[in-house]
Amino acid sequence: QRRLADGSYSEILEGRLKEKKDGGYLAAKKVKKGDALLFDTAFCSSAIGPSACSRMLAQCRRKQETNFFKEKVLTLGSGRFTGETGQVEAILATNARECSRDPGFVALFVATARFSHSCCPNAFVDSSRSQAVVRALCHIPEGEEVRVAYVQVSLHRHARSSTLGQGFSCTCPRCKAEASADPQFAVSCKCGKLSFSAQAQSQEEQKCSCGAKFVLAESLGHLSEAEKANDFMTKPEAARGSALEKALALESRLQTATSSASPAPALHPHILQLTNNVANCYFYAARVPSSDRKACWEGFWKHKRRFMEGLELNHGQTQQRDLHYIISLRRMLMARFPSAEERAHCEKLLEKQCMLHFGQPTIPEEIIRAS
Repeated sequence: QRRLADGSYSEILEGRLKEKKDGGYLAAKKVKKGDALLFDTAFCSSAIGPSACSRMLAQCRRKQETNFFKEKVLTLGSGRFTGETGQVEAILATNARECSRDPGFVALFVATARFSHSCCPNAFVDSSRSQAVVRALCHIPEGEEVRVAYVQVSLHRHARSSTLGQGFSCTCPRCKAEASADPQFAVSCKCGKLSFSAQAQSQEEQKCSCGAKFVLAESLGHLSEAEKANDFMTKPEAARGSALEKALALESRLQTATSSASPAPALHPHILQLTNNVANCYFYAARVPSSDRKACWEGFWKHKRRFMEGLELNHGQTQQRDLHYIISLRRMLMARFPSAEERAHCEKLLEKQCMLHFGQPTIPEEIIRAS
């Protein structure tokens, strides 16, 4: 009970893991998809904000004379953090992560922090501000390293790298593959033979053997316009006026961005968010009594499906789905489905994702309240 309370207790469940000498964990036996691998307790936690590090540092100092602090906490890596700071601050900056069950909170789980990172993880950290369970996302053979993601896996490579921080270079197979061709910046030529790149360091003019020409500046201009439209939708004034008029205006912007001679990449976050904003405007338009509800629901499903399909692709080959994908599934259940079969499919998919990530058939209440 004391170790549970002070955050020094952790337990490998059913002997499914073994620690590597150089850090990290291996599967000690065959692991099944959904198996719980490790139980851990938070050594310190805080609401996210400017004072988060100082709050957790104060909690650490109250326990700094314990053997657990000296032998376990102080031996955690701090290589991802650079700058003028103390050892404990660097350890917190490197190893404390946002809680999946408690959005808005960050916590240090000492045993969990020893898992290696991958942008295509085979395990997921299901954590509140006080406890964590690491769950297998897929079948893991004996002897294979068990890795978790330190960042959202739906981010593009540059965003993942920036979030991981200076001093940390991810060399997972996904990052290696996306170093030269990130799919979230890819623009397929209409002939289907080549994909142009809209990454900032790409050539300004790119040509395909079919004769088509791609102009980088034009594509980036479309992304900039999409970003501006998305930014407007976060402001209070976006709630005013006709939802249908906003849907049509955003839809026109989306059409221009994705169908020009040098279009924006379809899987880029700005384009997916714009697609989702179009869908959401159609959703609210469909709730207006005087609207053409049939047409509005058709507009909603056209864009919502594209958004969800694109978001799923952006997760890569891992079975992990970031929280905003799971929340989006739940929100879809508020809509009028074209058929009972499609609604049942969505409900089943949501239940499957919740069981895999949280070990329960529904989204945890803490996440629902935060969203």
